[in-house]
Amino acid sequence: MGTVIVGITGNEKEMPAMSGLRFDAVSRHLSDGVKAAGGLPVIIPIGTAALAKSYVAMIDKLVLSGGQNVDPRFYGEERTGDSDDYSLARDEFEFALVKEAIRQKKPIFAVCRGMQLLNVALGGTLNQSVAHHWQESYFGTSHEVDVLPNSRVSHLLEPGSWINSIHRQSVRELAPGLIATARDPRDGTIEAYESKHGFPILGLQWHPELLTEESHRQLVFDYLVQTL
Repeated sequence: MGTVIVGITGNEKEMPAMSGLRFDAVSRHLSDGVKAAGGLPVIIPIGTAALAKSYVAMIDKLVLSGGQNVDPRFYGEERTGDSDDYSLARDEFEFALVKEAIRQKKPIFAVCRGMQLLNVALGGTLNQSVAHHWQESYFGTSHEVDVLPNSRVSHLLEPGSWINSIHRQSVRELAPGLIATARDPRDGTIEAYESKHGFPILGLQWHPELLTEESHRQLVFDYLVQTL
């Protein structure tokens, strides 16, 4: 087997702010984790649904990265609250990538927003607002997780492991084909899931790429590249 090519979904950022200059952007920590595991990261910029088939054909595995809220129209609700942090173009493109990845039998690793979007793509819903899940710093940890034994995530986390918490939405109703494999013991929030039927899917609500001091950070990327 040659080098594993890992496609990572990108976001779009205006830099500097209010300049009108748009850039494709993704966390460097994600691509560094893939490289450290021996994989070849490829950033997939936001595009049209028509491009999804070709992009997925180019890669071996798909990473759905973090970012905006998922538009609630996709799970049958109106927007609530004051947030305007949405990207319809990104949602539609990543739904198409998910559909193609499943059709082409390519593993999917989903982080934070990616986990939420994948749940919606497979028929689940989200909580549009959750309290006490946004820590002050992007680095460091926030709380422990309860992990389901013999699950995919149980190979990556030791009992009593701490994770970060950088999200304002969460999974509410899990999609029919998924099983929750980690939860926040404080309120039961779903922190990880996988496919019930063995399809290579792993969703994490936390950001493993930002746990620079945690032992399981690189374990996650090693698992993504070498096992998932």
